[in-house]
Amino acid sequence: MKPLVLNPLAPILALGLFAAMPAQADMSREEFQKLVRETLLEQPEILREAIVKLEEKDQLAQQQQFADQLKQQSAQLFANHTDGVMGNPKGKIEMVYFTDYNCPYCRRLNKTLNEVFESEPELKVIVKDIGILGPDSVQAARLALAAAQEAPRQYEELHQALMSQQRVQTAALATIADKAGLDAKALQKKADSKDIADKLSQNLSLFRSLGLNGTPALVFPDGTLIPGAIDAAGLKDILKDKQS
Repeated sequence: MKPLVLNPLAPILALGLFAAMPAQADMSREEFQKLVRETLLEQPEILREAIVKLEEKDQLAQQQQFADQLKQQSAQLFANHTDGVMGNPKGKIEMVYFTDYNCPYCRRLNKTLNEVFESEPELKVIVKDIGILGPDSVQAARLALAAAQEAPRQYEELHQALMSQQRVQTAALATIADKAGLDAKALQKKADSKDIADKLSQNLSLFRSLGLNGTPALVFPDGTLIPGAIDAAGLKDILKDKQS
């Protein structure tokens, strides 16, 4: 069960909410506020129950937003041919992967994916490169997006090269691209183009429209969402369900 994390201002906010309510006809506002305060002090579980209920309501709203956006953005998520692809490009099991090259949890998940690819030949991972961890992340994402369009067959090599770094820095991108067998100069020119800037913006818009707020995040066509890193065993179990 997810642990309950209470906002430290919740009691104050709750009292303020009650204070804003109109007093009953047979008592003054001050008397009504006093009654509310005494009730909460004597039965604090009321406040806890209200906060839990509010959190459940917020969670349901987030889930509905995700489901609605997944339906509306399905083509952009799963059928946009300008994305980088890992695994089997023609695989029957599709999964979208939002990632940042300077995210340590993404590096952990990348190792998981490499392990899973060995036993899941039908897995197609559609990579949505985004740069949310600073200027170096933005430049790395742009380079990867350029590779996806200019040299799609070598995209995965560049992706792995970028993920192998402890931290990706802009100054090292040309060297990384060269070592991955790509034309760094031509790739950087493409990375600096408006097309790539627009593509990066599109990926970020998709990320935010789904209500996501961190990387990595895995999204399946049926609405399954895996926020954060997952180990190989856990991912394989999920993939088994997709095949059944």
